[in-house]
Amino acid sequence: MNKSLQLTLALTLTIAVSSETLKQPTSYSGNLYKEMILDGNYNELISHPNEFLDFKYGERVASTDQIEKAISTYKNQSDKIIVKKYGETHEGRPLHALFISSPENLANLDNIKKNVTKLSDARYINDKEAAKLIESLPAIAWMAYSIHGNETSGADAALGLIYHLIASTDPEILTLLDKMVIIID
Repeated sequence: MNKSLQLTLALTLTIAVSSETLKQPTSYSGNLYKEMILDGNYNELISHPNEFLDFKYGERVASTDQIEKAISTYKNQSDKIIVKKYGETHEGRPLHALFISSPENLANLDNIKKNVTKLSDARYINDKEAAKLIESLPAIAWMAYSIHGNETSGADAALGLIYHLIASTDPEILTLLDKMVIIID
């Protein structure tokens, strides 16, 4: 066997063995975190992320398909979330903006958008009107997770945050959703 073929076979074998190693978790959350992830009071009618994974949330990286399935399920389980597809990746995977807030704020999204737009151009609003709008509008937080396709931990974190916000029955979270519109990208 010539040296070039030997080298090619050796590299192929090395890559195959290394790629199998990369698919395995380097550690488990039980080894990393003393606290339980997603420990709170949750609505039992909302599916826990573990239901979409073949491992416990936080132990390993969730696949795009698992996250997509969770989002698709959550939009049917909760009145605190609106899912809008705004595009696709170059590989044809959907890109979503998830609007999370109280049902009242979500029902009023068009009006909230109109008033935020009004605030954005001082030529069309005076200080008194602006102050009144600012006082009446919920705060808006936009959170971009995994803006680069190879940043997996952001998408995993987003999955947990989405669940926590739409399923929590804790008064602090319910108050937060009354006062904010959270957009998760």
